[in-house]
Amino acid sequence: VVVAPPSQVVVVAPPSQSLVHSRLRHRTNSAVMTLPSQRRPAMVRRHAAVVCTDYTTAAVTFFSNVRVPATLVAATAIKEAFVLVSVPRDLAASQGWRILRRCYTLMMLFSFSEELSCVFISTGAMMLLQSGTLDTKAPSLVALLVRELEYEYVSVRHHFITGVLSLMFAQALRARQALRYQPALARAAMFAVCSSAASLLTYSNARTITYGGYAGMALRFCVLHLRLMASYARLAHPLALIGIASSVLALVFAIQATHEPTHAPPEERRLGWGLE
Repeated sequence: VVVAPPSQVVVVAPPSQSLVHSRLRHRTNSAVMTLPSQRRPAMVRRHAAVVCTDYTTAAVTFFSNVRVPATLVAATAIKEAFVLVSVPRDLAASQGWRILRRCYTLMMLFSFSEELSCVFISTGAMMLLQSGTLDTKAPSLVALLVRELEYEYVSVRHHFITGVLSLMFAQALRARQALRYQPALARAAMFAVCSSAASLLTYSNARTITYGGYAGMALRFCVLHLRLMASYARLAHPLALIGIASSVLALVFAIQATHEPTHAPPEERRLGWGLE
């Protein structure tokens, strides 16, 4: 009920227009005051434009497509990991070449571990997607993965890219030693592989959709992984504690291995990583 003085006229919009263009016009002499119309229809239109689709099949395909090349890279890395273990006679006393060979072996084993982790987590994510326990409807596939399977999504991408880069840089070191009698050719091959690795990483950063490139994705992975390990770091779950301790020990011994001499017997030193 609107009560107005006799000198004023009140006009109320019909009920059919009250939701869309409901306005109360207040006329005094020649002045007209109009109240702002409601904005609910615009909000309804914007929400109606967002269509949620079931992306279960697309998500399973995504993890499957990553798992296959990761398997191939892991097989290559473990097969070629120990090809530089034997010490050539002309490099037996060189500390620089000894560090190169050890870095090559560590990087190849690290690549194998990263790619195998990618395969394992991809398989687990596929099982979760097909279990029916997740809400697989979302505006896009990326939105679904970030909302429901962020750890798996970030881990798979991080492990795969890191493993490939580690493999490529290890092959650059291998080319440097294998072609050492042609120094110019060895450097050309080494820098060619490094150039390809840098180009791939640049492309990945330029076409990134989430987390702002490889550095942001690696940081996000570290945060999510630490949260996962911390949530299970209990005596009742010793595997989390073993994983944390193993990571720290691996880093410590990797640094120590760069200057550690070989302690093998004389007849087996040619099969070791270096000589005293």
